[in-house]
This record gives sequence, structure tokens and C-alpha cells, in this order.
Amino acid sequence: MKSPPLCIKACFLLLFILSALFARTQTVQELQYSISRPELTEKERINTLYTLSRELTYVDNIKSLEYAEEALTLATDINDIDGIAYSYRILSSIYALNDNYFMGMEYIQKSINIFEDRGDKKGLANCYISLGHIYRSLNNREQEIEYHKKSFEAFTLQGIKERIGVSAHNLGESYYNNKEFIKAEQLTRLAIQINDSIANLPVLSSCYKVMGLIKENEGQLDSAGHYFNKVIKISDKLGDNAQKVATAEAFIHLATMAGSAKNDALEFEYLANAEAFCRKYNLNKFLLRVYREMQTFYLKRNNIEKTGLYLNEYDEISQDLQRVQLEDRNRLTKSMASIHNLNKTTDKLLKENLAQASSIFNRNVSLLIGSLFLITLVVVLGKVKNTNGKLKSRNATINQQKAELQELNATKNKFFSIVAHDLRSPLTSLKSFSSVLVEHIDFISKEQIQDMGKELGKSLDNTLKMADNLIIWAQSQMNVIKDKKEAISLKVTVYEICEIFSVIANNKEVELTALVTGDPHIIGDRDQVEFVIRNLVNNAIKFTPRKGSVKVTVVQTLDRIIITVSDTGVGMSHEISESLFSVQKPKGINGTEGEKGSGLGLILSYEFIKRNGGEIHVASEENKGTDITVTFPLGHKLPDI
Repeated sequence: MKSPPLCIKACFLLLFILSALFARTQTVQELQYSISRPELTEKERINTLYTLSRELTYVDNIKSLEYAEEALTLATDINDIDGIAYSYRILSSIYALNDNYFMGMEYIQKSINIFEDRGDKKGLANCYISLGHIYRSLNNREQEIEYHKKSFEAFTLQGIKERIGVSAHNLGESYYNNKEFIKAEQLTRLAIQINDSIANLPVLSSCYKVMGLIKENEGQLDSAGHYFNKVIKISDKLGDNAQKVATAEAFIHLATMAGSAKNDALEFEYLANAEAFCRKYNLNKFLLRVYREMQTFYLKRNNIEKTGLYLNEYDEISQDLQRVQLEDRNRLTKSMASIHNLNKTTDKLLKENLAQASSIFNRNVSLLIGSLFLITLVVVLGKVKNTNGKLKSRNATINQQKAELQELNATKNKFFSIVAHDLRSPLTSLKSFSSVLVEHIDFISKEQIQDMGKELGKSLDNTLKMADNLIIWAQSQMNVIKDKKEAISLKVTVYEICEIFSVIANNKEVELTALVTGDPHIIGDRDQVEFVIRNLVNNAIKFTPRKGSVKVTVVQTLDRIIITVSDTGVGMSHEISESLFSVQKPKGINGTEGEKGSGLGLILSYEFIKRNGGEIHVASEENKGTDITVTFPLGHKLPDI
């Protein structure tokens, strides 16, 4: 049988090459179509989403982020640890590309930890690529070369041709950045050979760009132009899926070389093409370079109008670039929040998987060495559980002690504050009064002495009352007070207290009334309950201006007794009412006519109400008065009314 003619063989070979090229250019479209196919398994969908994100990292950054987030979410849902690791890896590249190196490093370390635990050398090698790119962005050439070299060596040992081509290109570009041009050219030629053989056109265009830069640096401008034009041809073939950074750089360098050759028409053509390309794909960083070149182009030709035009364009793009960067960073920031929540879940899954792996290992070992080890394991687990229980109990005790210490510290501060200021002040006044009497008795009238004595008497009365409260409070803090439970008639108690305070109210022209329905009784400590009612009535009068009113009402329901002290006074803000009974925030506020107070009475009242099984609620509005309601549970059956 005769062999086919040579021309037919050549045609078949050409068709094969063209089909391979076409297949490669359709990669992104095919992947995007694949994720919509319902027959895909979840594992296949994760791999497809990750691959799409990787392919679009340098093509469409925001779309790449969306695919990476979706891959991470799905991988977390089905507990796909490999999918989680690869999603972290691509997220690292995306964040580093947007100058968020902290997040980039955090995600790549998460990915590395997973791959190391699973012994995944391919995954680790891919992480080395990401680390190399991060250090490249930071201009740390030593680390950049180290990690790209590690990835190249790892993929070479694994024999993964496609990744060897990528890592060889990365390492070649790193050597170029470090001005090691011989090594750069050797590795870039290897990368071109591999990527050309497998029709990896996006990476191949980047390889041609690096080779063009090398030749331009060596002064071989014809050769450099040849490689830059290859980049543009691949870009035309790939369209939207082209490696856009490489294409933009190729246009700009071709324009620069045309300018050096005094070829104005060709320089302008390349700059115009670069401008159109950058505008089409929103490459604002490169568009700024193009506009600078345009300004130089027209400035050399004394075209002030065009120079000014591109100067304005430069300013507008600079502002757009800032806006777009802000939008992208906002998008990334929002993404960080959602990914942070996923991180919690993935961390939990990783821990569960580690625990599960440990459990499986222990089970297999126990099957091999028999029941003796199983018994030992049970004993160990019991001890661990017991230890954990003790630790939890100790932690709870420590937290309780911490809270008690904080409260005691606040109590101490409050005590010293009252002793240092509120108790010291009237004693100072008394000393001053005695000094005046001794030194100026011949110049002071009897009426002046009487007035000074009255004021001093009021001050000492307040001080005595404060001292009594302070003693009671100190006793309560030291648990010296013993509660004496007995039946208390609130009707008798309220009317007696109101009668006592009626003199104070009349002197201030405040109307004080009391209304007790029936004869309600509670079981409690009489002294403490009376203290509470006295304090609330006293405060109500204290903060009610002249011509105002204070009303005390007592109502009995089926299961409780409600005492309400209402006033038409100055009221208080929500912030003050919320912290009214906190010892850590003392409320020593003067009354409407300068009546002194330390806020200690309310703190004691709150404690006494709790001791007697009651509750207290405050409803107040500034300049509209205050209602304080105290409820106590019934101490016996409902009385006959």
C-alpha cells in the first residue's frame, strides 16, 4: 500500500496544529460553558471554577475573584480540602495583584499548610509561584527568584510539562528583573519552546514579551520588534482572552523603538493602537504611560494643542484610575468579609478532617495491636475528657473571680472617692467656720453666725446621711448584713415615709402625694425595704423643681406588688438611666437647688431590691420627669380588700 503524498501529510499536520491552537484559545469559553452543565459533579465544578479563576487572573481580575469565591464556597460546603487549598492559592494571587500583600500572604500560607499536611507537591509548587509573584510586586528580587526557582525545580521533577513551561517563564522574567540577562534568555527560550508545543498562547505571549525586553536591552532592536509583534499577533488571535499586560507593553515598547528610529508615522501608529487597546480593556495604568508618550511625541513637534489635550487626558485617567482602584478595593474588602466567614467554616472543616484522620489512624492501629490498646485508648480519652472538664471549670472560676475583682476594684474606687471628696468637704467647711470664729469673732454679727451655722448644719446632716449609707454599703460588701425576713405592710410604710418627707417637700414647694390600694404585704427585710422607698422619694423631691409634684403609688396584682415613684422633675438621658445602678459609673449629681449626693443610695437600693427578690425599672425623659417602678413578689395570699 502506497503512503499518502507528502502534501496531504503536510495538510493534516497543519490542520492538527490549527485545531490545537483553536482549542487553546477556546479554553476560557469552554470552561465558562462547562460550569453551566448540570451533569458536572460538585468536585468537577470546583476544579472548573478554580481553573477559570486562574486563567482570568491577569485577564479580568474581578471576574477571577468571583470564580475563586464561588469555588471556595462550594469546596467548603462539600468539605473538599483540595478545592479549599487551591481556592486560597488563587485568592492570594488576586489580592497580591491588587497590592493587598497582607491578605495575599495570609491566604498563601493557609494553602501551603494544607498542601504540606496532605503531602501535595504539585500544590506546593503552585504556591511557590504565587509567593514569587508577591515578592516580585514588592521588588524583593532575592525572594522572587528563590520561589520561582523552587517551583521550576519541583515541576521539572514531577514532569508536568504545562507547569514547567509556566514556571520557566516566571523564573526567566525574574532573572530579567534582576538584570541576569543570560539566564533570563536561556529560561525564556525553554519556556517559548514548551508553551509553543502545547499551544499555551496566553503564557507564550508573555514569553515573547520577555524575550523582546531582553533583546531591546541588548540593543538588538530588530529582534526585539520581531518578538513584540509576535505578542500582538497572539493577542489578535485570542481577543478578550489575551494576556493584556503583555500586549500593552508590546505596543508601548514598539512605539519607543520607532521613536528612536525617527519613524514618526510608525511611532504614532503604535501609540494609537496602544491607546485603543488600553481603553478597550480598561488598562488605566498602561494608558497613563501611553499618554505620557503622546505628550512627549507632540511636545517634540511643538504641537501645544495636542500636548495639552493629552495632558488633560492624563489627568482624567489618573482620576479614573483612583476611582477604579477604590471600587476594586471596596469590592475586595467586601469579598474579604464573606471569605472571612468562609474561613471560619473551612478552619473548622480542616480541624474536623485532622481529627477524623487521627481517629482513623487510631482505629487502624487499635485493630492491629488488639483490645489492650483499645482499653488504653479509652482510659486516655477518659483522662483527656476529665482534664478538659477541669480546665473548663477552672476557666469558669477564673472568669467569675475576674468579674468579682473588677466589681471589688470599682467598689474600692467608689469608697475612696466618697471618703476623699464628699465626706472631706463638710469637714473642711467646719474647720473653715471654726477658723473664722476664732480669728474674726469681733467682726461677725450674730445673724451671720446663725446663717453660717444653718448652712453648716445642712452640710453635716447630708454628711451624716452619707456616712450612714457608706457604713451600710460597706457592711453589704463584706456580707456583714443579715437579712431579717418578716411581713411588711407597704401601706403603713409608704404613708409613714411620705409623712416624714412632707416637710422637705413643703419647704421646696413640691406636692408629695401617696396612694396605696388595699393593704398589700410583702415578705422581706423591713429596714432594707424602707431604705429603698425613702431613697426613691428623697431623690424624686431632690430632682423636682419648685411647683412640681411627686407621687407614690402601690398596686397589688395577682402575683406581685408594684411600687411606683413618679415625679415631674428634670429627668435624665437614656445613657444615664442605663448605668444608674452601676458602681463602676457613680452618679453624684446635685439636685435642682444644689442638694448634694453621691449616687450611693441608688446603688444600695438596687442591691436591697435584689436581696428581697424584687426588680427595678427606670423610665425617664429629660425635662419631662422620671418614673421608677419596683416590683416585689407576693409574700402570702391576697388579703381581703
